[in-house]
Amino acid sequence: MIADRKSFEIVTNTGPFYWWHNGCMPKILYQQVIEEDPRELEKLEKRHRYTHLFQRVRMLRLLKSGTCRNLEEASEALGYSWRQCQRWFASYGRGGLEELLKSRVDERGRQELVTPEAFEELQGAMKKGEIATIGQAHRFLSERGIEYSHPDGVGQLLRRRKVKLKTGRPRHEKADPQQQEAFKKTSPVG
Repeated sequence: MIADRKSFEIVTNTGPFYWWHNGCMPKILYQQVIEEDPRELEKLEKRHRYTHLFQRVRMLRLLKSGTCRNLEEASEALGYSWRQCQRWFASYGRGGLEELLKSRVDERGRQELVTPEAFEELQGAMKKGEIATIGQAHRFLSERGIEYSHPDGVGQLLRRRKVKLKTGRPRHEKADPQQQEAFKKTSPVG
């Protein structure tokens, strides 16, 4: 416990707080903590109106203007959980608006197993004709330490990257390449 409860700011130098009547938890004075002007936040809110960042700026504006006194009221007004609003406010506390408005959409989802270098090698081998099936591509990647649990995973990788297997034209087993070349030379150009 901190001995001097008059001002949490003086004791810890962390920001404008005051102690609740029970002395256990500090109350955040959002109107002082949030540095931006309410008009500036309103402009930012309009700028981000059709993005996923809109609600974050709106939360700050509601807290700064005093429309919402705490994160619980802000979360109810926004339709988000208290915990989500707490995460947003913590990111604002770490780095201000820049941190709060940092979009992390590309960081979501599962990351690709294959490295760009290995994929280029795979494409090169496919162009040379060394790889003609998904099973061969799976073995090729496994030899380079990239383990897909099943060859279908490699097939999905190729479809995501819009790569088609490079296979030669089908040849009949009884076809004679010399006769075909002779035929091409003697046939009229059409």
